Amino acid sequence: MRNYPATLVRVFENKLEAGHGTDDERIPFGKDDLTRATDELDIDVRHVMEIPSAYSSQTPPDEIADYGYTIERDTDYEGSGEQYLFVKD
Repeated sequence: MRNYPATLVRVFENKLEAGHGTDDERIPFGKDDLTRATDELDIDVRHVMEIPSAYSSQTPPDEIADYGYTIERDTDYEGSGEQYLFVKD
């Protein structure tokens, strides 16, 4: 679990670089985003979807929480697989 915070922070940074702003109410992310982050950080996480799941009931890393975001499962997502959101609290 020690790699989980760094992975989430990298996903968040990548989303900001891709055009999302820290004033966005919701920033979606999924398995591809998490896999990209672990690849960029050169870390091995067997099941990347466990990462956001672990934070859906606790405070995310400071680099994300400082902007007022929590992490929630996107229950409205209709695509394949799971999707999560950075959501303004």
